[in-house]
Amino acid sequence: MMKQHEFAKGMTMGVVAGMAMSTVLAPRKKTNVKKAAEKAMKTVGQVMEDLSDEMGLH
Repeated sequence: MMKQHEFAKGMTMGVVAGMAMSTVLAPRKKTNVKKAAEKAMKTVGQVMEDLSDEMGLH
């Protein structure tokens, strides 16, 4: 059971990190990369917190 939680957590972290990086690196007009990176990292943190709450890991 614990291995399933760790696997799901790892997969989710990888997917979220990939989505955040693609958001930051996607070409856009007049995009402030630093602000975009900060926003992406806040989103990743919130998603991981929500996920760990749902999985009962807190």
